[in-house]
Amino acid sequence: FTVFAPNNAAFTASGVTSQVLASFSPDKVKNILLYHTVAAKIMAAQVPAGPNAAVAAANGDSLYVTRNSNGVFVNGIQVTKADVAASNGVIHVLGKVLMPPSGNIVQVAQADTTFSYLVAAVLKASEGTTNVAAVLSGKGPFTVFAPTNNAFRAAGFPTIASIQAADPATLTTILTYHVIGARVFSSDLSNGLQASTLNGGKVTIGLTSGATVKGNGNSSASNIIATNIVATNGVVHVIDQVLLP
Repeated sequence: FTVFAPNNAAFTASGVTSQVLASFSPDKVKNILLYHTVAAKIMAAQVPAGPNAAVAAANGDSLYVTRNSNGVFVNGIQVTKADVAASNGVIHVLGKVLMPPSGNIVQVAQADTTFSYLVAAVLKASEGTTNVAAVLSGKGPFTVFAPTNNAFRAAGFPTIASIQAADPATLTTILTYHVIGARVFSSDLSNGLQASTLNGGKVTIGLTSGATVKGNGNSSASNIIATNIVATNGVVHVIDQVLLP
């Protein structure tokens, strides 16, 4: 076996405290542990270069691995210590816990109440000529910079009702500006990177004072406040400002 093993500090950094673990069912914990396991011995030098090469985890989901001059990464999380020998395989120590995907990008957003405004915007936009919900539920892969509810409020949508009253075409233009047509983990981001979005525009990544992403129409960059939320068809990064084309 190969086990990508989060140490105690990694559990803390991921917000998975002993109390949180105690609230999980045994089946959920089993699924998480098997998601850290590959049924083959893979030394660090044998990890596919990728970027983000799919490797089957023991729970049936895919892990996405990268090996480059900066090290080895799994779902964007860096291996902090590689090639710890075991009698039945090898252990690579990880800096955070890997959480298995709970569904596609739309389902991931629907399961998190901090994205209720985003979900409302996707549903309203889908009443127009582009079914945004169907697109984001599709095969992908996609990367979504997902604004929180507070980000939508700050952008002039004080309530979900205000989103439901908006023009679907306008919402579609804004929402597709938050989507990259590729699987991009935090480890793939570089300072000054200009990433192309589904609506044909570009967003600019900044890494000089924390991770940020800026839209052409924004006066300031949005902070990327959570990263590498894995979905079956891509990855989600949480942002605190709506990106404007």
